[in-house]
Amino acid sequence: MNELKFSIFNYLNHFGPYDYIAYIWLILTFFIFLILSIILIRKSLKLSIFIMLLSFILLFIGPFALKYFLDKTVRPVEINKVRFQKLHFSKTLIVDSQIKNISKKTYSQCQISTKVYKQEKTQIKTFISKLKPIAQRTILSKIELKSGDSMKNRIVFYNFAYNHDINVSIMAECY
Repeated sequence: MNELKFSIFNYLNHFGPYDYIAYIWLILTFFIFLILSIILIRKSLKLSIFIMLLSFILLFIGPFALKYFLDKTVRPVEINKVRFQKLHFSKTLIVDSQIKNISKKTYSQCQISTKVYKQEKTQIKTFISKLKPIAQRTILSKIELKSGDSMKNRIVFYNFAYNHDINVSIMAECY
């Protein structure tokens, strides 16, 4: 829970002009749909209820979609060379990766989240196992990452006792 709270506060502390514009647009769209549904309530009750439900769905799904869109367009990073190795002499898992800045601006810090989950045969089971990972770790790397530069990242999971096949996913948010 503390990790989620830290992630949200870190994201809010690094709001830029595009973030403000996007979230203000989301709130204004919600209120416009809400006012439109109130205006239409006398003419068509079904349409009014549909627009009201659409506005609330927009309000709840919109922040996640906006964050994803902004991370892909305004703050893009590329994650390469993901390798992991289980050490046999100790219960340790080492995950190596390389993060490349593909945006036009310089980043001062990156929040890197690594999840280790069971390897499954179907995509649905893989999706479910990603929701409840075996191990998870988030680090905050304060390093100047200029446009086009790369940084190596290593995360070590101690006391990793899972003996079956695994997969690793890495997400990086740089500001």
